[in-house]
Amino acid sequence: MAQVKRRVLIVVDMQNDFVAEDGVLSFPAAREALPFIKEKVKAALEQGCEVVFTLDTHEPGDQEFTKFSPHCLEGTWGHELVPDLKLLADGAPDKVLLLKKSRYSAFFGTELEEYLGLTPGARRPRVDEVELVGVCTNICCFFTAEELANRDVPVRVYAQGMASFDRAAHDFALRQMCEVLGVSVE
Repeated sequence: MAQVKRRVLIVVDMQNDFVAEDGVLSFPAAREALPFIKEKVKAALEQGCEVVFTLDTHEPGDQEFTKFSPHCLEGTWGHELVPDLKLLADGAPDKVLLLKKSRYSAFFGTELEEYLGLTPGARRPRVDEVELVGVCTNICCFFTAEELANRDVPVRVYAQGMASFDRAAHDFALRQMCEVLGVSVE
């Protein structure tokens, strides 16, 4: 009997502060990507796949605020997953991981490596493929894709499921993911 492949969808930082019109770092392209991302999440859950939602998570005075306005402060509305995705996440708690992260990479200071079965003695089997969507293409999505590539995990990203406040940076990051990291870009 063939072993079932483990595929995980990672949804990067689709939080109110990045997506909602009143979000601190909100931008229109994030809202434009939301319907595609919502459909990818629904399809993944219907197929029995796991979904990891990363949550950019900061405390007052975070060093990152020297580069960007204070955002995604833990316990605030801006930190919350956007309502459409929160509803899907709440409906499948056994297939969903909400992963708080404080830096660009979803691996830095989190349990993601263990969750994906990439550490010796991991409780779960090694992931066979990761699909990646979210914001921002050239920041958190890129650095998470880079970490996956450096761990030899096959990665598929969806261009219409990613967005950045800078279209040129979005396009450049997708090219880099494909040409340098070996990521499949659709």
